Amino acid sequence: MNKIPEILIHNTVSMPVLGLGTWEMGGRQAPELSEDKKWIEAIETAIGYGIKHIDTAAIYGAGHTEQLVGEAIRNFKRDQYFITTKVSGDNLQFGEVLRSVKASKNRLGIDQIDLLLLHWPNPATPISQTISAINKLLDDQVIRYFGLSNFPVELIREIGFYTDAPIITNQLEYNLFTRNNASYNQNVESEIIPFCLKNGISITAWRPVMKGKIEASTHHLLVALAQKYNKTPFQIALNWLLSKPLMMAIPKMSSKAHILENIEALSFEMDKAHLAHLDVLGI
Repeated sequence: MNKIPEILIHNTVSMPVLGLGTWEMGGRQAPELSEDKKWIEAIETAIGYGIKHIDTAAIYGAGHTEQLVGEAIRNFKRDQYFITTKVSGDNLQFGEVLRSVKASKNRLGIDQIDLLLLHWPNPATPISQTISAINKLLDDQVIRYFGLSNFPVELIREIGFYTDAPIITNQLEYNLFTRNNASYNQNVESEIIPFCLKNGISITAWRPVMKGKIEASTHHLLVALAQKYNKTPFQIALNWLLSKPLMMAIPKMSSKAHILENIEALSFEMDKAHLAHLDVLGI
């Protein structure tokens, strides 16, 4: 088993920098059952190789993805996995949050969810109502920690008025080529990430090696660095990302080869000059 490096967040929880994203495992907005065995084996393989953090959500496959995660983890000891799931931005009223989390917990088959994220903000629901539910879930030990996904600075500030619980992470679309023009948020690198870091909030990058408009596998700088370090261009992109402070990544990994490729991306350090060249690549 590999030991994935971890970061300490708020002096409260230590989390691995590399986790497994499960979007599209078992369906998108509806269940897709045809490859269930493949996805269960992928999750089991990831845990077997030391990928402890498994990230999922209530809406993935309309709950089916959480069921697959629950099936995959049941033969592992509880300290071998850390489960993050999310409550939909369409279910942020007090009672909706409680019902969603109860259903997620049942599908996952665990007594306590490690980290619950608010999947996206909803201006139709007062954030005070949502955080009241989060406080109850924390007090009742249904969840260990909470965090956010796709939240802008002004809402992160507002949350601080309604809870003393630390915000563990803000999950954002962020990669080498997507800096400030993500699907849900603008100013990710220029505004949201600096604010989070200033306040001790980690960043979890979704789509961490997304090709975007530029083919990462053929970009001349990535190809050159891949040759220099004897790595793949995608390993270079992931290594750059995880060189950032308080940064985690949750790529989807569907095979043993893909899992090992991403783990190998953690095994080397690039020169500061090369990192600096990559820093301006997507700007």
